[in-house]
Amino acid sequence: MKKHQWLIMIIAVVVGVVGSSCGSQPKNESSQDEVVEISFWHVFSENFGAPVIKEMVTAFNDSQDKINVTEVYNPDMYPGLMQNLQAEVAAGEAPSIAMIGYNYLKYFAANFEYIDPKTLIAEQVPDDQGYLSETFLPNILSLAQVDGEQIGLPYAISTPIIYYNADLFKAAGLDSEQPPTTWQEVRQMAQVISDKTGEYGFYMQEYADNWAVQGLLESNGAEMLKNGKATFASQEAIQAYELFADMVLKDKTALHIGADEGIQAFSNGKVGIFLGTSAKIDTIQSTVEFELKGAEFPIFSGKERRIPAGGNFLPILAKEPAEQQAAWEFIKFMMEPEWLAKWSKNTGYLPPREDVAKDPNGLQNYLKENQLFGIAYEELAEIYPWAAFPDDVGAQAEQIFANTRDQILEGTVSVEKALKDAEKEINQLMD
Repeated sequence: MKKHQWLIMIIAVVVGVVGSSCGSQPKNESSQDEVVEISFWHVFSENFGAPVIKEMVTAFNDSQDKINVTEVYNPDMYPGLMQNLQAEVAAGEAPSIAMIGYNYLKYFAANFEYIDPKTLIAEQVPDDQGYLSETFLPNILSLAQVDGEQIGLPYAISTPIIYYNADLFKAAGLDSEQPPTTWQEVRQMAQVISDKTGEYGFYMQEYADNWAVQGLLESNGAEMLKNGKATFASQEAIQAYELFADMVLKDKTALHIGADEGIQAFSNGKVGIFLGTSAKIDTIQSTVEFELKGAEFPIFSGKERRIPAGGNFLPILAKEPAEQQAAWEFIKFMMEPEWLAKWSKNTGYLPPREDVAKDPNGLQNYLKENQLFGIAYEELAEIYPWAAFPDDVGAQAEQIFANTRDQILEGTVSVEKALKDAEKEINQLMD
């Protein structure tokens, strides 16, 4: 073999050795390409909301190969999720993203670790610097703020509306084109429906929270909270609650049962007027066999309508930067007009982005075609934050208020005593 051929062989061997010794390069590349796993906790079941969430998660996972999202259902809505979250955090675990009810906003902010969107953007994704202001209206962003800090992003928004059975209205001799506009008319029409048809006249949803009751009380001029104190035992509140309690206890025209049972009773044609969340629009529309109509949340004569915003926001609890960035990317995907429109159509929740309602490919036509959803959307202009009891007493306060509702509607204690006792107990907790 010639000398220069030996040299070529030696060089080839040396290059091969060096190349093999640099085998860490592909390994480093693969480590950089590792899939980031994130978990998304929500409160929606298979018969309400979960199919859209599953479809959205699958679409996001299929759209890229850097992030994998796992969705986790928590039963019993927001109270159930909060209990599970407390247990997981105590065990040193937490989901990457959680769906928190607006009523737990202050409680969450005081008791859990999270990264606020503004900090995340400034430190990790500066290219999204204008995302918040360009995507959301200020009053919508404020739904997920505590003392000016953005705790998470607002996601699902619901308003309380009236659903009514036009067939029962006609059977009772009522004008099916003239729904009640005041609470006094609600009581009167409920009595007529009950007397003429033998069915219940009214049902107001009863979940384990204060949302619907807050709308009732504050529409009569009461305030749930003021200057960091519970103030829901005012004369205005007592008067409003007494009207509702009288329908249940004296008139016998209103139902007092859990939300799922009550909504089912309405859907089965056993209740003339149902006051509940717009988030149940699709559920109710898809099950009723009577002519279904809707109307705005009722007022008290001479007073303005007060509508608490129901729904939830999305905080990021992930601790590692890579997981935080992955969570942020998934939340932005959820906020795309296509997915917000699909979410609204399949649930009844209103979108947090104004442009979704104006988009021909979003909800523009749907708003014109769906009377109930159009009513809920019009109420957006009048919404205000759901009362969130502060600091670490939030969960207890919610439970106290729910227990108070049961005491009142079961007739075990007067409205005035129940509200004053509950107000005192909650204020003692906050002190």
